[in-house]
Amino acid sequence: MKKIKVGIVGMGRISRYGHCVEISSLSDKFEIVAVADHAPERLENLPDCLGEVQKYPSLDEMLKNDEIEMITIAVRHPEHVPMALKILAAGKIAVVEKPVATSLAEMDMLLEAAKAHPGKLFFRHNRRFEPAFIKVKELIDSGHIGEVQYVKLYRSVGFCRRNDWMTMTEFYGGLLSNWGPHLIDQALQFLDAPVVDLWADVRNVVSIGDGDDLFKILLKAENGRVADVEVTGANTMPGREMEIIGNRGTIVYNGKGIIDVRRIDPAVELKELKPHPENPPLEYGNFDEKLYFVEEKFQVPEVPGNILWQKLWENVVENKPFPITFEQARAVVQITEETFKKSGFEPIRKFKSSLL
Repeated sequence: MKKIKVGIVGMGRISRYGHCVEISSLSDKFEIVAVADHAPERLENLPDCLGEVQKYPSLDEMLKNDEIEMITIAVRHPEHVPMALKILAAGKIAVVEKPVATSLAEMDMLLEAAKAHPGKLFFRHNRRFEPAFIKVKELIDSGHIGEVQYVKLYRSVGFCRRNDWMTMTEFYGGLLSNWGPHLIDQALQFLDAPVVDLWADVRNVVSIGDGDDLFKILLKAENGRVADVEVTGANTMPGREMEIIGNRGTIVYNGKGIIDVRRIDPAVELKELKPHPENPPLEYGNFDEKLYFVEEKFQVPEVPGNILWQKLWENVVENKPFPITFEQARAVVQITEETFKKSGFEPIRKFKSSLL
């Protein structure tokens, strides 16, 4: 079986607890042979899953290693696209962590590079393979709650006066850049149609840095579905992670492993009725109809955390389609950029891409 030799640039939290663990779990398909970081201390005390690897002080030095076929990028946000362009120019496969770009202008640069190096650019939108998302998407697509009208996606990272670089707009920080791509990508999958309208609010509530720690986005799709996306680092009483409303029921996920569904009994046929102009009985509801509901619970399935890498290997080696397309990744960047603009969040203007 073909093994892809991988290098990792950036040895911070996401590479140690994300990239390294996920890739090394597919040891029959990938071999991590090198790591790079500009900070010498980050090249010490490496995770056990790495084994013996070559260490480099920079991406440029790593690129000189002809053995490496693929490099996954796990560095600060503004360096994602510049590094991807270098990797592609060197003829190697680039796997880009989210946010995959800081602007549509950067995405245009990636597109040109991808055209020059076909089949070598991939995006790590790994929450596309989150177990709860997979199950909820399956229920929606099966028509389990009828025609979907409204999707609510919510995440709380806890009430935290965070003060690291991810809170600084100098580095394209804030929750919209950090967590936004995950839920925007999921929302676009649930909407299943192009977005035609967007409303947004982005603000800094308790974060020490000038980046946002609370945002809400309302997306309306061409098919009429609406997605409400909210992420906060300023809520001491977080809510449900998912809430999907259809015309025959509701799906709710509270983040604790069980998906709850309450829907009209499938045996109930909704007959055509007309509204009454006269005064109703002294109770609320429809006095011409009695609905019966069924309540169901679905266990969130056990899904490997390495599906993205499995799909990536299948694309590179077996030429199977990779589920995250350039157009889908671009749509996430477009929504993010439009959200900043529509909200009028001022500090983001301090950020300037080094490529533009």
